[in-house]
Amino acid sequence: MKKVLIIEDDVQYRDLLKSGLEAAGFPVETVADGESALHLLEHMDVDLILLDLILPRMDGIGFLYHLKNDLKKDIPTIILTNLERSAYPAGVRDFLIKSDVTVDDIALKVKEYLEG
Repeated sequence: MKKVLIIEDDVQYRDLLKSGLEAAGFPVETVADGESALHLLEHMDVDLILLDLILPRMDGIGFLYHLKNDLKKDIPTIILTNLERSAYPAGVRDFLIKSDVTVDDIALKVKEYLEG
């Protein structure tokens, strides 16, 4: 089964996403910041990342830079934020505005990317 990593600092939203994705059949790992995510990914493989941009310790853009340049990993990533949409950084497959989507919408998007 394909695994999803959620990088989100809002505990309630992170737990809501985790519950929704697990209910849709996806194993999920969660962390609260980019630095913790990089440490996790040194020892674990995931198939898709849901990434908030504004995070403590290391923001989403910094995380993407280190993921690609330091860990040399190319993991499909969906940005999940309330910031205005901008150009997709390298490796980003989609950009979703949190206030515009439901957990069910996100689960469908994850399924689309992981199961084709």
